[in-house]
Amino acid sequence: MGLGAVIALFVLWWAVTASGLIDPYLLPGPGQVLAKMSDQMRLGLVSRYLTPTLIAALLGALLAVAVAIPLGVLISHSRVLAAVAEPFVAISQTIPLVAIAPLLVLWIGYGTVPIAVLCAIVAFFPMVTTTVVGLRSLDMRVVENAMLDGAGAWRRLWHIEFPMAAPAILAGVRGGVVLAMTGAVVGELVMGGSGLGTLLTLSRDAADTAAVFSVVAWISLSAMALYGLISLLERAAVNRLQGEAS
Repeated sequence: MGLGAVIALFVLWWAVTASGLIDPYLLPGPGQVLAKMSDQMRLGLVSRYLTPTLIAALLGALLAVAVAIPLGVLISHSRVLAAVAEPFVAISQTIPLVAIAPLLVLWIGYGTVPIAVLCAIVAFFPMVTTTVVGLRSLDMRVVENAMLDGAGAWRRLWHIEFPMAAPAILAGVRGGVVLAMTGAVVGELVMGGSGLGTLLTLSRDAADTAAVFSVVAWISLSAMALYGLISLLERAAVNRLQGEAS
């Protein structure tokens, strides 16, 4: 069903551009975009510009995981901390990334680090939210039985709660990693850099619409590849954790 919709969209795109209804400057045809993508790959532009973006996105995602999951655990186990922290977690998503980026430049400077921090900020919310939801929706009878068996807080968390909440927690990580890719591109557009956001800016300034479309395509393909990879790792991790829990 999804593949059919994609094919139909490409056929419609080709039909509109081939008919001449829209100037190629405004909407290049799929053939032009594919040719531009082929040229970018042949010239080595894809690997040169994609690598910095991926590095920043993955660093930001790791930073978000390191902060969001422990915070989600604390929030789910403490009503006081939940009352204090949850409003700030929600507020963190109301500030536009383009407003945060200049502040990061002032505080940290230019380069990969501020872009990675921006990625962490955008990836943080889904990770902490799904961690809290996953831990709060546990079957408390299992947790109470573990308590009756004498399991301490850390043993319950590691051997009972984490395995049971793993699908929700790892789904948030998967979504956060994809959002981190978006954060990296936005960061490069605002703060500069050497990744796909920079290539997008160069293509726009050159008024090369086909190149702009091709960069957007590379960004989408990269995000889809990350999504698929994290999905495979997520499935393996869930099977392992829940297998240990059983």
